[in-house]
Formats: sequence, C-alpha cells, structure tokens
Amino acid sequence: MTAADTTPSKHSVVERIIPEPDPATRPKLVVVTCAGRSESKWMLRLMDFHPQTLCRNEPDRMTPAIKDASVSDWAEWEHLGMSIGPRIGFVDRPPAMPKDYMRGWVKATRADKLLYAHRFQKLTGRYPEGRHPGLFYNAERIAEAQRVLKLINARHLVCRLLTETDHIPIIHMVRHPGGMLNSWLNRFAPTKGESDLINTQRQILRRIHESDPAYERITGPTDSLDLAELKLWSWRHAQDSILRLGAAHPRYISIVFEQLSSNALELMAPVYAMCGLEYTDAMRELIRAETSRSKDIAGAWKDRLPREYVELVERVLESSLVGRIL
Repeated sequence: MTAADTTPSKHSVVERIIPEPDPATRPKLVVVTCAGRSESKWMLRLMDFHPQTLCRNEPDRMTPAIKDASVSDWAEWEHLGMSIGPRIGFVDRPPAMPKDYMRGWVKATRADKLLYAHRFQKLTGRYPEGRHPGLFYNAERIAEAQRVLKLINARHLVCRLLTETDHIPIIHMVRHPGGMLNSWLNRFAPTKGESDLINTQRQILRRIHESDPAYERITGPTDSLDLAELKLWSWRHAQDSILRLGAAHPRYISIVFEQLSSNALELMAPVYAMCGLEYTDAMRELIRAETSRSKDIAGAWKDRLPREYVELVERVLESSLVGRIL
C-alpha cells in the first residue's frame, strides 16, 4: 500500500478519508483496476467476501461505455456504473458467500449459482447479461449494496477519475512485471496472432508517445522493440500515471499482489475501511483461507521467465514510480 511521490495538482493537502463502516455514508460505487494478468480477479474475490458488496468482473465487455474516458458528466457515468451493478454477465462468477440482498431461500440453497451458468443463461434468454431477478433478490436491499466494478487496462478512465473526482474509491492492483509478463506471454499471447499482437502493442505505445513525447526518449522508437518490450513499456507508463495521480486522491489505494499474497489480513483492512465496509472476524477467516492458495502463484514466475526477460524487467523498472513500491 502506498502513495507515489508527487506534488498534488488538485488537492493542496491530501486527507485520506477512512470512513466508519456506516451504510448511510458508505460509497455506493468502487473501482478495482489494474493491467491485465495482474490478479485483480483475486482482489475482486476478497471484496466479494463482504455480504454488502455486489461485484462485477469486467462489465465493460458488455457495456463498453463504462470505460469511455471521454465522458463529460460524472453523475451520468456513476449512474451507468450503478445501473450495470445488478446484472450478471458471462464472465461474472457467483458470489463468494451469501449476500444480505439475497432472499432467505436463496441464501439457504445458493440457487443463485444457477443464474451464472452459461447454459442456463442461454436457455432462459438471460445471456449475455441479465438483471438480478426479484424472485432471488430483494430490490430495495440490492439498491443499497456497494457496486464493485473490476476494470482492467482502463488507464484513461482511471486517470480522469483520479483527476476530476474525489469520492469514488479506487483500488489499484499492481503485480510485479515479471509475473505479469510471464502470465501474459504464456497464457494470453498464444491465443492471438503474433503479428497482430505486435501491431496492437506498437499502436498502444505510439499513442503514449504522442501524448507524452518525453517517454519515447526512455523507451526508444517503437519499431525497434520486440513484443515483450512493447508490453512492458506501455505497462510502466500506465502504472506510473495512476500512481502519480493517486497520490493526490483521498480515496485511492495501491496494493501489490505479491505483498497481498503473503500479508492479506493486514493489507485488506485499509481497503475495507476506505470502502466503508466492516472488517469482521468472519471476513478475516475467509481471507485467511483464500490467501493460503495464492503464495505459490506470486513467486512462480521467477523460475519460469527467461533470463533475458528478467533483465528487461529490471531495466523497465529502473527510475520508475512503480519500481518504488515493488
């Protein structure tokens, strides 16, 4: 957990707001963000352990406008975020535990899991994204639930949230680039055509150079970079941008995956507090059990990533803001 070193552009004095867990003042909308392959799905699960959260995994797949950084009216954007909260998309998972807004028979039977089955969604016409049905959920209670939206690769939107709002909690998940790159090269890249992927990554970095010409002096020309270099340099720019702006935002927190995997009980306390959620013994026990499964994942890349990529990672991290928190 950290705040990057910077001179705040909006808040002359940054006051970290740690609200008491009161439903009346609890933020209704929370954003979990990260680069792809950074274990943000795990953070979403830890947030899902609370009975008052309503968690959505990448709702932008079905509602692309939620990641549109050109929005001019933040009240309209928040309304959109609230409205897509009580929906079930094809990449959403059943809640990790019974929720306060479930009806009693659903809590007892966990019949809600049926709503997340793709075959059931298609047969009933609920596919690809259906609302929480009244038979299963209490509409008044679901209106009070805290929406937690997980949005990956959303640098433009998150930077605008950090610059132009001060009330929406932002949980920024950061994974060591060695782990991120290892997962991205071995699990994501093989599903795409190599030439198309290189072109896409090159375009991303070129757009960064256009908006931040000084960054090209750090990375070198895009045409001289291979796939791993293109990915890592664009990753660094996104993380540094969010960290820099997050330092001036009263409801921003960065969490390093590798630190969370070994110290989740302590690191989740300020996350829950920032979101105005109770951090009970029951929550701690669920998190303790979940953490025991993540430690091996956090360090696995060290034995799998080729030496030349390890050296590349070290070079990319040099003099970066993100390198200071890892």
